[in-house]
Amino acid sequence: MKKYENLFKQALTAFCIFFCVAVTAQQTHFSPAELTTAADIWLKQQLPTDTDLQIDISALDNRIGDKTCTQPLEFSLSQAITQRQNTIQIRCNTEASWQLYVPVRIDEIVQAVVLQQNVANGSLITADMLTIAQRERRFIRGSIVTDTSQVIGARSKRTLSMGQILTLQDLCLVCKGDVVTISVSDSGLNVTATGLAQSDGSLSDTISILNQQSKRTISAEVIAVNLVRVKF
Repeated sequence: MKKYENLFKQALTAFCIFFCVAVTAQQTHFSPAELTTAADIWLKQQLPTDTDLQIDISALDNRIGDKTCTQPLEFSLSQAITQRQNTIQIRCNTEASWQLYVPVRIDEIVQAVVLQQNVANGSLITADMLTIAQRERRFIRGSIVTDTSQVIGARSKRTLSMGQILTLQDLCLVCKGDVVTISVSDSGLNVTATGLAQSDGSLSDTISILNQQSKRTISAEVIAVNLVRVKF
């Protein structure tokens, strides 16, 4: 009886090996829709997780028909992943090799301050003019504003339109002729004074300020609306 049990085990083992090899060697078929989905999944795995991205992938044409590949599909990008317009290459690396190309567009989505109304040149920016919205970065030229409190009280340097994304280049946080607070920091000692702006300035710009106490002109960095800083 034990002899027959051993023979049965050997036969079962042989069958399992044969079956596993057969399954591994079995051809795998992919429809155009399945290939498009596979490319989409692969691309999302390559993208950084700390950035909000919108992927627009062009589906493969159904007229190409189903594809067969006995090896895992290989994927690659035709350009650097930072390129907005790109192409995913799908490749079957077997004797009967084939490759397909899937166009894809990658847009970075950012939170930005957007205008809720038209704004005339020289207007004071108030809270009711602003809202926060998601926009594609490709539409933004300049340094975007992400916090409304950063620019309330600033003035527009040009005419701005409702729905427009607000940038620091559109504004002067300190405008020529404004009375500003001068913050002076030296060796842990902080003092303030008042001054008169001699030119327009946006965030991080260095501008000339006339100190109203000493009547001396100094250079200072714009750090907020009507606030500049002198560093030693």
